[in-house]
Amino acid sequence: MKSQGIYLSWIVVKDIEKAIKFYTEVAGLELKQFDREYHWAELSGPNGAILGIAGESDECPIKAGSNAIVTISVDDIDKANAYYIEKGATLVGEVIEVPGHVKMQTFVDIDGNTLQTVQKLD
Repeated sequence: MKSQGIYLSWIVVKDIEKAIKFYTEVAGLELKQFDREYHWAELSGPNGAILGIAGESDECPIKAGSNAIVTISVDDIDKANAYYIEKGATLVGEVIEVPGHVKMQTFVDIDGNTLQTVQKLD
């Protein structure tokens, strides 16, 4: 299994609108996307790296204050899941799909770090 790269790291927040205000007004990042339905926002700086902000929800096993989640982009999330399980990782929950955008799978590595694989659908 070959990764496509790391393009996004994300955090979980209690109030997404307050967090957007903080990261745009205080940290100087630019809001690129905000989806109220999925409690998700993406911000970036001039170098193109993306900070994702997820609002706390029942669907997300990660709670506010847990720190950043590194995402690893993959071509096929099902193959990546099988590969990571074979290599000792533990999947957390089910694949989450945002129709027309991405499929995501949270997993815990061999040292207990939480990461996520992401397959772009567009």
